[in-house]
Amino acid sequence: MKGKSGGQEKMELNERTGKILLFTVLALRSTSLLFSTLGLEAMGPFTLLGYRFLLAFAVLVVIFWKRLKTIDRSVLIHGTVMGILFFLTMTCETFGLKMTNSSTTAFLENTAVVLVPIADGLLVRRFPGKSVIISSLFALAGVGFITLKGGHLEFSTGVMLDLLAAVFYTSVVITTDRYSKTDDAPMLGVIQIGVIGILSMVFAFVTEDPIRSFSTNVWIMVACLALICTCLGFTLQPVAQKHVSATIAGLYCACYPLITAILGAIFLGERIGWNGVIGGAMIIGAMIAASLPGKPMKKEC
Repeated sequence: MKGKSGGQEKMELNERTGKILLFTVLALRSTSLLFSTLGLEAMGPFTLLGYRFLLAFAVLVVIFWKRLKTIDRSVLIHGTVMGILFFLTMTCETFGLKMTNSSTTAFLENTAVVLVPIADGLLVRRFPGKSVIISSLFALAGVGFITLKGGHLEFSTGVMLDLLAAVFYTSVVITTDRYSKTDDAPMLGVIQIGVIGILSMVFAFVTEDPIRSFSTNVWIMVACLALICTCLGFTLQPVAQKHVSATIAGLYCACYPLITAILGAIFLGERIGWNGVIGGAMIIGAMIAASLPGKPMKKEC
C-alpha cells in the first residue's frame, strides 16, 4: 500500500486541526450563556453586547496592532460584512429570546445545521454527500431532543425572529468560509468584533442607558465575556473555518446547545435527563458520520 504524500498528510492535518479548533471555539462561546445570564440582570442586551465586544476589540487591537496597521481593503470590507451579519444574528436571537422560551430559540437558531449545507450547495452548485445530509438531519433531531423537551412550536413573532437568526447565522458561516480562505483570518475576526461592538453601542445609546454605573461583579462578567467568549471564541472561528468546509462548520453548530446543556448541568444544576443524553449521542454520532469519506453529489444544470 502506498503511503500518503506530504501534501495529503498536511491537508488532512489542517482539516483535523480546524475541526478541533472549531469545536473549541464553540465551547468557549457556549460559556457566554453563564456570564450573560448574570450580566443581563443589570445591563440591557445592546449595552452588554456593546461593552463586551468593544472591550474585546480594544484588547485585540493592542495584541495585533502591527498587523492591523497593514491590513488591506479586502479584509476591512469582508470583516465589516461578517460583523454586520453577526450583529443581526445576535439581535434577532436576543429579541427572539424575549418572546419565546430559551429551548425554542436554541432549537430554531440551530436549524442552521441544515440550512448551511443547503445554502452552500446552491451557491456552488454542488450538494454535499449523503453522509453529510443525513448527519445534518440527525444532528438537528439531536438538538431537538436537548432543547425542546417535549414542547411544541407555534408560529409567532418570536419564532420568526429565531428563524431569522438561523438565516443570518447561516450567512455568517458561509461568508466566513469564503473570506477566510483568501484573507487574513485572524484580522477578519478582529474587524468583525469591532463592528459588532460599534453597532451594539449605537443601538444601546438609542434604546437603553449604557452610561449609568454598574457594580464590580457586573464588570467582571463583562470582562469574562470579552476575554474568554469573544477574544478567543470569535477571533478563532475564521481561523478554524480556513481549514473546514462550510457544511462541516454548519454541522458543528449542533455542538453549541450540547455544550451549553453540559455547562448548565455542571454550574447551574440544570437537569439534562434522558432526552439530553439521547440528543447528545445523536449529535456526536452525526459529527462522526459526517467525517466519513463520501463523494459530493453534483447539481445538474
